[in-house]
Amino acid sequence: MPDLRDFLHETFQKAGGAMPFDQFMAMALYDPVFGYYTSGIEDVGGARGDFATSATLSSGLAKAIAGWIHDEREHHGWEHSVPVIEVGAGNGELALEILKSFGWWKRRQIQYHIVDVSAPLRKKQEAALKSYSVEWHASVSSALEATGGEALIISNELVDAFPAKWLRWSGIEKCWLEIFVTFNRDSGLAEIFKPMPKGFPDYDYSALALKEPDCGQRVEIQPLFQRWLANLSEHLEKGSILTIDYGGRAAELYDRRPGGTLRAYHRQQRIEGGGVYQRFGKQDLTVDVNFGDLISWGEDFDLESVREESQAEFLHRFGEGADEMASSGVGEAFRVLHQRRD
Repeated sequence: MPDLRDFLHETFQKAGGAMPFDQFMAMALYDPVFGYYTSGIEDVGGARGDFATSATLSSGLAKAIAGWIHDEREHHGWEHSVPVIEVGAGNGELALEILKSFGWWKRRQIQYHIVDVSAPLRKKQEAALKSYSVEWHASVSSALEATGGEALIISNELVDAFPAKWLRWSGIEKCWLEIFVTFNRDSGLAEIFKPMPKGFPDYDYSALALKEPDCGQRVEIQPLFQRWLANLSEHLEKGSILTIDYGGRAAELYDRRPGGTLRAYHRQQRIEGGGVYQRFGKQDLTVDVNFGDLISWGEDFDLESVREESQAEFLHRFGEGADEMASSGVGEAFRVLHQRRD
């Protein structure tokens, strides 16, 4: 394998010495050779996983999603088999439990598709789902092409893994400065701060409208996911989207969190601050999801906002309220957003 320091030195030189944090995050997570999801991740959950998801801790969420799939099939009036696309399927446990929930006969009425860019995780998915009929795709647009533009699209802890821009409030200049990353062979990675580019659409991101932020307050915004959702919307003719992730609205996300929500996970340990620059490609990087932005963007793309609720409410609504994933802790920290196009 190439030397990491050589790789970073050459990459930063090509970038002119500094790159915006979202570009750095994308490289740390998805570089073909050094990226965490493309080569560094070993598993999700369990002793070898750096983090766990609701799907790896309980089957209750999968059963509730199966109930949602049943309801949405009826809503759309589909008499044909239901195309389901899971984006970012982890180790395959959620897909496995969803398919098992339908039983042998009803399972024949489901066309299950997975979109995932992680080669290590795809191997785990294929092993977990070897007894089931599943198709894999490299992008959500190719999956929708295979389903004729109609589908129920689900994701669990997908949005938080999209590279995010990281910004810091300047109390002197009274504006948001974008965090850039630099690299030096001797001192390693470091931060510098630059003004946002002229014409940047700050009105698209509610975190940038926080009232009277303290000097040094950090926030994250996700224009890359915004573009991904726009692309999905272009290819979705009819169907529904179910997005499950941890997060909330801007005001609650950054209340008493001056460093923002960005953090790393390594061997089940949460790492914040300068620690996010350690273990390049060997730890997960993640942010809390701003659901207010997701709703606003979806409506811009003509997606109806059907319901936003806590995971606990979602599980109660579909008969799995006694599950541990509906507890006051994780059940309230996770949000569920249901969008639709008829």
